[in-house]
Amino acid sequence: MNRINQILAVLVSLLFVFLVLEGGLRLLGFTPRRTMNQFDQKLGWTKTPSTSLRRHTGEFDVTLRTNSRGLREDESVGYDKAKDVTRILMVGDSFTLGYTVERPDTLSQLLAARMRTEGRNVEVINGGTEGYSTDQEVLWLMSEGVKYRPDVVVLQMYENDIYWNGRDRYLRYPKPMLKGELPPRAALEGVGVLPDPGQEPWLERNSALGNLLGGVLGGPTVPMLDGPRPLPAEWAVRIRDDDADGWKETRAALKAFKVVAEDMNAKPLVVVIPDKAQVDPAARAAMANLIADPAYDPDRPYRGMVDAAKAAGLTVIEPKAAMVAAGENGQRQLYFERDWHTNAVGNRVLAKEIDAALAAPEFLGPPPHAAPPLALPSSAEHPSNLPRNLAIAVAIWLILGTLYARRFPNEGAARSYASVGALICAVVLIIAGMGLLTSILPVWIARWVSSLVILGVLGAAVWYLRARIPVMGELFGTFVRRGQWYMLPVLVGLLSLGGLLVVAASSPWLAPFIYTLF
Repeated sequence: MNRINQILAVLVSLLFVFLVLEGGLRLLGFTPRRTMNQFDQKLGWTKTPSTSLRRHTGEFDVTLRTNSRGLREDESVGYDKAKDVTRILMVGDSFTLGYTVERPDTLSQLLAARMRTEGRNVEVINGGTEGYSTDQEVLWLMSEGVKYRPDVVVLQMYENDIYWNGRDRYLRYPKPMLKGELPPRAALEGVGVLPDPGQEPWLERNSALGNLLGGVLGGPTVPMLDGPRPLPAEWAVRIRDDDADGWKETRAALKAFKVVAEDMNAKPLVVVIPDKAQVDPAARAAMANLIADPAYDPDRPYRGMVDAAKAAGLTVIEPKAAMVAAGENGQRQLYFERDWHTNAVGNRVLAKEIDAALAAPEFLGPPPHAAPPLALPSSAEHPSNLPRNLAIAVAIWLILGTLYARRFPNEGAARSYASVGALICAVVLIIAGMGLLTSILPVWIARWVSSLVILGVLGAAVWYLRARIPVMGELFGTFVRRGQWYMLPVLVGLLSLGGLLVVAASSPWLAPFIYTLF
């Protein structure tokens, strides 16, 4: 019986180690990223019909639901269209899908609401799919979008479409790619059947530890540029104009979009969404420092997409100027702070620009009534959290300073409060510094930076505890040999917390980092 308890003790220890690592990695942001996408042999992937998915980060908490046809729409939105309804179909990627905002704040819903206030009888359908590039959007329009018999098709573009239009794989999924040297119809007909990548391993799909190991052992999932800095390859269009970066295939996809729209008797319209660095001066400066290349120009891919669409004979919406004006030189946020997608405010500005373009005579013509003025929250409606946070910090300082002074009266009141204040300032600076890094750096780089900092702190803690580790190991071994497996989680937790507190008390340099972890 004792042997069985010893085996249980070892298994519980391994399970506890796994849980600690799993929880730590999830806190660092390595949580497996859930998706509603499923493999499609023609398009690479499509949204799973009749499913629900919650996306939760520090910036947004959104639930996405699809109907039986795989759209982020009500079940009542079907292929049949009433005779007196003008149907607008929007195709695009995550900006159109709106995976960072609730459904009422998506581009399609905001556009529909605005146009109805003008007296139009319209139906705007959300055909966006996360991760799609222009070629996939055109192929989806040709195979599925045509069934909705739209009067107008709005194609949304963003700068990362350029790179991925020139690739036959996106992360783990294969994807179609239109040949830039072929005529549009021939390029569309030449798309073949894609190989099924199969399911991700269960551990990689559901565990942060498995997700991390899969990324490390399988190599980087995002292609990188050659050079002194590890930059994503899709950023190449910000620093150069080279057909090898997907421009040739992008031009082919735009020509194909015009052909497909005309074949389905729909009027094609293109909207190019600017990057945050084009609208927000702070984001522009941060990105310029990160890329550190004199050729960097955030407007370069935007101009290229606009020119390519016009060269294909398409009408293009250029909302950059309107977004800069609405952003009030960075005083009003149109994008999320860390995520690079537009928020609900930015989507309202984009919807207004699309509505204005649709009022042109070659599309729907002027509306029966004038649209109401665009209502955007002012900067004053988003007060800073600084006063509240400062009040909390001062309260903590007074409480801890008083406790410290009473515990160590020989230190004196002034020194006690100064020591506690210095520690609190160090913790605040660490948190602010890590927050600044995660807002400037791409998510995948920020994760590694924060991981290295924490691993460094833990490594230093092990060094300070090196004399006590044998004693801690002997205590742990005693419980294992006795088969007291049910006590191991409590023991490990006490040893871990106690060890970190001992290190914090021993090293004034490590103390702020350890208290930040707590």
